Amino acid sequence: MTVPFSFVWPDPQEPRIIVRDLTVLRNRRRRKKGEPKIEPLVLTGAKLIELIPHCLYEVPMDCHELAKDVRELRPGSILSRNMKVSERLSGGPIESQVDQCFQSFDGVFKARRGLGKIDRRYRSREIPANKKLAGTLDELMKYSWELRKVDEEGQSSFVLIAVRAAKAYGKPIDETKVMAQQRTLQAGSVIDSIGRFNPGRIPLICFAGENKVASRIQAVRGIGRRMSFREVVLEHYIDRLHEISRDVSRSQEHRLRGEWLVPLKRTPNSVRKEAGQIEFEAQRLRAIVSRPFSRSFNRCADDLDEAAQLLRQAATASDGQYVDQSKDVIGRVYRAMIQMDCHRRLEEVLLQVGILEDRKQDIGASEQLMYKEELLAIHRRLAHVDPRTARKLEHGFKRPVLPRVLPRIHLAVEALMRKLIDGGPDLKTMQTELKLACAPL
Repeated sequence: MTVPFSFVWPDPQEPRIIVRDLTVLRNRRRRKKGEPKIEPLVLTGAKLIELIPHCLYEVPMDCHELAKDVRELRPGSILSRNMKVSERLSGGPIESQVDQCFQSFDGVFKARRGLGKIDRRYRSREIPANKKLAGTLDELMKYSWELRKVDEEGQSSFVLIAVRAAKAYGKPIDETKVMAQQRTLQAGSVIDSIGRFNPGRIPLICFAGENKVASRIQAVRGIGRRMSFREVVLEHYIDRLHEISRDVSRSQEHRLRGEWLVPLKRTPNSVRKEAGQIEFEAQRLRAIVSRPFSRSFNRCADDLDEAAQLLRQAATASDGQYVDQSKDVIGRVYRAMIQMDCHRRLEEVLLQVGILEDRKQDIGASEQLMYKEELLAIHRRLAHVDPRTARKLEHGFKRPVLPRVLPRIHLAVEALMRKLIDGGPDLKTMQTELKLACAPL
């Protein structure tokens, strides 16, 4: 795949704003009798976030004066150019920007699903395997922080996690994959090269392994014949959004265990400094418009501002009670990021199953088991108490949605595991239930 020479990968935290003319197609809806057809909306001088020059954009907060109350132009919507429709509506070749028609998708996940099919081998096998390894490396990094506090049995369990992950990765030939596997095994060793107990080196090894995995994922995305450059960019954009949410999660986890919260080491200056950092994080999160991430990011930004205000009160009044209250709010943000990650994992299963359904392909026994285990793992993560904060995942949330999500995941598993005597796996129903599970998140 040839990347345009001047192309720069888009970043939701550093959006490139352009101004251009275009026509936005309105989505089809069931109309009442006698109700006129909704015509395309012509915009001149619209502000857009550029993902790919000329053909793929994201809608910012202040897109256009005509965007108000237009569903297709809600902030965070993705606009993709459709030249066939443009030529049909114009009756011939397109000569001006304003005649170029764009289709709207309600967020990055729906845009990714709607912009085409991705080669099954890489979508349903290699990319999930690489992302699973990256997740293990992230877990190893987190567990390494506690290794000095656990006994030999706990250290053995840590090593076993790494060995199993490396073994499940198979016998790679690709050099990048080989190095990622080696980093995983290296991260699972609590002893360094000179025989010392040295868990402090493990996070750097995990970061190196994650970089190798990310490099391999990016390379694989260019291999599939049916994968367009727009899909590659959306995959990259979603990964970048996930990286942001993961960074937020790590920051809150660090704060929940941070020494500055300990009364003997806490000073008014350190508390105020932390409050300023929290406010800066909130400001950056609030600026991201990408749907559906923006919903959680905005709520988390409000929570972070609340936590920062409590810390400022604690610094002024020298009252540890405010610190404890702030810690509760920070825990809420941490759990929101866990919920967001579960949403991402559901979207991955939905995409993979959708490809099988679209192509009318039967699901293999190994894939069936893999999807079942993933869905049950997500269900457990959402339903159980979070061990870090000792709270249910949505404890303190203003708009809890899990009562609408968890039953849909259960029904999706039932459809996946339908017995052969009843017709075998029902991927269409499974797909429907997963869409309903993702909708509220």
